[in-house]
Parts: sequence; C-alpha cells; structure tokens
Amino acid sequence: MATINRKEQELIDEVIENFNFEKCYLTMTLLNWTWANGLVVPTVEDLKTSALQRILSAINGSKENGRMTLNEVYYSSSGGLKASVCKNRYDQITYINLEFVLTDWSTE
Repeated sequence: MATINRKEQELIDEVIENFNFEKCYLTMTLLNWTWANGLVVPTVEDLKTSALQRILSAINGSKENGRMTLNEVYYSSSGGLKASVCKNRYDQITYINLEFVLTDWSTE
C-alpha cells in the first residue's frame, strides 16, 4: 500500500467531509439496495468506510501504475461508489472525485 502524503490526506478529508452520504443512504434504503451480505442496506458509516477504501484503492492504483499521462484518471468502484483520482505532470494527485452511481452508459 502506497504512503499517503499530507496534500493527499487533505483532499481525502475534504471529500469525506463534504460528500452527501445521507442522500446515498436514503436512495439505497428506498431501493432496498443491499451489498454482498444481502441482509441490510449499508449504514452511513458503512458508506463512509467503503468510500475511503475506494479512494485509497484509486490512489494506490495510480501510484502502482507508475507515471501516468497528463490528466489521466484512475478509479476504483464498488457498491455504487466510484472514486477517481487525477495526477498532474509532476506525478502529484491534483483531485479526488467521489460519485454514487445509479446508472451509466458508455460506448468505450
């Protein structure tokens, strides 16, 4: 697992503090959306834990991938949560994005 620097930790904290986990929980409750255990809808704390895992996985993946091209995005997703990170030309993570995905379509 790659080491997280202070700037990356600040970005992580900003995302976790500002993302609307309650809205995700409400949506999952209304849809009766459970995870692998199939028993209960994840709690807000479960969602936060999973989001942090997705973010760290995306960061680690981007670091293990070596030098990425300028503005190339690396992501990790599971259970509706998708974390994306992007690096600049100095190989520093410049942003972290967290999404709750209900539906998507791509031709790629």
